[in-house]
Amino acid sequence: MLLQALAAGHRVTALVHDVCALGPGKDYRSTLATRTAGPAPEAMAAAGVRRLVRLSALGSGGTVRRQSLFQARASRLVMGTLMTDKGVADETVAGSDRDRDRDWTIALPVMFGNGRTVPGGYETIPLDGTRGRVGGRIGRADVADFLLRAATGGQRIRRRVILTR
Repeated sequence: MLLQALAAGHRVTALVHDVCALGPGKDYRSTLATRTAGPAPEAMAAAGVRRLVRLSALGSGGTVRRQSLFQARASRLVMGTLMTDKGVADETVAGSDRDRDRDWTIALPVMFGNGRTVPGGYETIPLDGTRGRVGGRIGRADVADFLLRAATGGQRIRRRVILTR
């Protein structure tokens, strides 16, 4: 995402630790999402920042109803605690804009896939849309493209968006 942002002419400040931003890594029992969901909007308010784009996952919290049956079973079995944690954090962020002082977007990608993709060739589906279960895989470059567009554009404000290929 860094290279995409720089290529688009944005000024970027990156905080990195090894290759991970703020995330649980492979700790599927992590509660990092809920521990940071409350302080993040507070820090944003203190700094005068309005825009938050959050990377979550399709299958977090109540979004499991939109996952394909196979992916729902697999994520519950392997990452049940992590998906519950992400769901609580997503609800915290979504509920944090009662005064409409924060513009948030929560990205809910389907399962990540490896391989080459054409950036921008993915589909976005509002979580509250009428479409049923969604499966498949999406490339990391596609997710990075969406996150950058969401952070710099004025679309999908206060929305949860499913990302799929």
